[in-house]
Amino acid sequence: MPPELRVLLVDDEPRVRAGLRSTLAAQPDLVVVGEAGDGIAAVDAIERLRPELVFLDVQMPGLDGFGVLASVDVEHRPAVVFVTAFEQYALKAFDAHAIDYLLKPFDDDRLLAAVARARTWLARSATQPVDALLADVHKARGRDRFVVKHAGALRLVHAQDLVWLEARGNYVHLHTSDGTFLMRETLAAMVETLPPERFVRVHRSAVVALAAVQSVRKRPAGEAELELAGGARVPLGRSYRDHFFAVWTRQATRG
Repeated sequence: MPPELRVLLVDDEPRVRAGLRSTLAAQPDLVVVGEAGDGIAAVDAIERLRPELVFLDVQMPGLDGFGVLASVDVEHRPAVVFVTAFEQYALKAFDAHAIDYLLKPFDDDRLLAAVARARTWLARSATQPVDALLADVHKARGRDRFVVKHAGALRLVHAQDLVWLEARGNYVHLHTSDGTFLMRETLAAMVETLPPERFVRVHRSAVVALAAVQSVRKRPAGEAELELAGGARVPLGRSYRDHFFAVWTRQATRG
């Protein structure tokens, strides 16, 4: 008998979760360890329960399936079968990067086929190329939300609320008008996913939202700093100066 497979169900429709649970519960070598009805709860469940396989809804309010995967530490990412009612989400990106996808409505045979395919992946110790999928998604739309831990709970921070981002080793401080939040991620990795028309790197340890820049001030020894909305001052590195002014001027012209 195959080893027991730990599964998490994530969908904002209770009836879909109930259908998945009913079929999977009949499988003797599989255990449903939990459910989640939204993206934030899904991130928390993955981190706590460490499932090996997740049936993950693509479209959910607040944080969608792609946002869930981007918010989970790489070492904790399970195998994923996407669940969607929209055929456009089940095209080339899924064929190239996902273990499998289920297009709603699906029957029991299709669901069990997805489980079998996931088992094959796991038995081969294959690494699901989720990073490649996320790179495609972020390239197409930019990363627009982040899950952070604050006051002992998970919270959603929208990119539109960011004023600037500050690197601290392998962590990034997200500075917003509503406070500062910490994420375990490198600034270099985050820069690759942010919408380039809205954010620009201005220092090896800082990225700013262009809309938040109020003025540029000279500092001693020919250095410069940016004054941002809310009063924050961020150094403008020499090697980033030309690019910043080019992007900032272009935005001002458009505005």
